[in-house]
Amino acid sequence: MRLLFPLLLLWGFSAFAADPSNNLQRDGSFEVPSVKGRTLTDQGGNPAHLGGGSGWIAFNFRTTGTSGKVTGGLTDEVAHSGRQSLFIHFDHVDGAFQGALLTSNFIPIVSGTQYDVGIWGRADSKAPFDPDGRSVYLKLEVDYFAKDANESVGQPSFAVQPFPGSKGHVPVFKPDVWNLFTVTFTPPPGAVFAQITWRWETGSDPGETNGLMFFDDASLTGPAPANPNMTPEPVQQDSPAPPQ
Repeated sequence: MRLLFPLLLLWGFSAFAADPSNNLQRDGSFEVPSVKGRTLTDQGGNPAHLGGGSGWIAFNFRTTGTSGKVTGGLTDEVAHSGRQSLFIHFDHVDGAFQGALLTSNFIPIVSGTQYDVGIWGRADSKAPFDPDGRSVYLKLEVDYFAKDANESVGQPSFAVQPFPGSKGHVPVFKPDVWNLFTVTFTPPPGAVFAQITWRWETGSDPGETNGLMFFDDASLTGPAPANPNMTPEPVQQDSPAPPQ
């Protein structure tokens, strides 16, 4: 069953992908840039390497005030579709709220209509997450903007999914098996663009986080606006007053 935003703690997933022909998320299959093997972001494996020219504008990591490291990038080891996927590796991370953040470019939408936002993921049997270690979460945030993308509209929408799953429950993201995490949302009135942020973040419980995860085929599916290639309008600046 799909649940609605604005705030969700999801204990399951949808096994049915939306029609990929309606996917408004550019570069969701992580095929660009092309890599050989597991390639870190600073070695050419950054899906946001083109900045505003691609479907992603940022892929960053946070490991401050803690031991251990979070790294990630692109790989051709495994893929849900195509040849490549995104990977994130937690290596002896012992602090809270440490992880990775992937932010989309502005995506034109139609306010008041339903959209599905999702991503396929899987754990890795060779580097599994310890169920007794510090928790890690997949977090989704969707922000809405007016036509100049400088003014936010309404309240952001959020969803959270423990990775690989909730303790005491069957894992959502199983080792070596792709499963889809997807949520339905409705943009508020006045929204012209959506911006999607995926976070992979440790929890505040004690312990250490170790493990490797893969993600692929990020999507935003639903009605395309009349101009699906629309870009934010420049912000109008008031002309300075003439000198007296």
